[in-house]
Amino acid sequence: MKRKTLFIILATLVLSLTSCAMSTDEIATYLTSINSSYQNGAYEQAQTEIEKLNKSTKNMTEEQKSKYEELQPLIEYATQKSGEINNALNDAQSLCDQKMYYEANQALDKISTDYKIPPTEQKKFDEEKTTAENGIKSVKITDALKNVETIYNGGDYDKATEELSKIDTSNLTDAQSQKYQSLQTNIANAKAAAEKAVAEKAAAEAKAKQGISKSQAENLVLNTFDRSDGIELKCSVYDQSSSCYYVRVFWHNDYTDNYNLVGDYIVDRFTGAVTKN
Repeated sequence: MKRKTLFIILATLVLSLTSCAMSTDEIATYLTSINSSYQNGAYEQAQTEIEKLNKSTKNMTEEQKSKYEELQPLIEYATQKSGEINNALNDAQSLCDQKMYYEANQALDKISTDYKIPPTEQKKFDEEKTTAENGIKSVKITDALKNVETIYNGGDYDKATEELSKIDTSNLTDAQSQKYQSLQTNIANAKAAAEKAVAEKAAAEAKAKQGISKSQAENLVLNTFDRSDGIELKCSVYDQSSSCYYVRVFWHNDYTDNYNLVGDYIVDRFTGAVTKN
């Protein structure tokens, strides 16, 4: 009687243990659920679920066992480390919010070195990394625009144009875009004004080399006389050299209606200086 009772108890235990084990199809469904929990950041739930599979490892296919062995350490690590990782990511986000992009980028690099980042945290990591990198690009663009403005204010318009052309305009902020366009317009206008000034200077120098004209020389001589007495004067260039004009001046005699000689003058062709000959 005692042996029969013991046999029944053992049979019941074996049946109970057997009933706890899952079928292959149930294991496949369970693994899918566990992976979904892990990918969505429900690490403790995934940990609880994967522990239930421990009793069913003998019923797993090779593929299921491989997946089980892959997930088990990942879930255990995520359960243990996700809190630390999230705290570090929050610190990096805070640095980004303060526009401390270089510091945020360094903090994120340290996270990627120190941890094996789980899926949910990886998404946040990627977002903060993009924010930090874009922030650094924006800081560099602002610095580049300031550099162009400094060069422009120094009068080196060609260099300013060259440096402005190096700036990536694909992701400018509104303020940066306005600054870029303003510099572009100002540099172009300044270059045009400078080129015009050079051209005008060259023309003036060329004209100076040619010297004043005959009519200008005659006017310069007449302007040396006091015309308040109303006497009519006239003059004409009677000779010239490479450096001067020779001008003769006459005054009109109202009684005889003739022109009488006043004198001869020399006019420097390049300076316009008038001297009596």
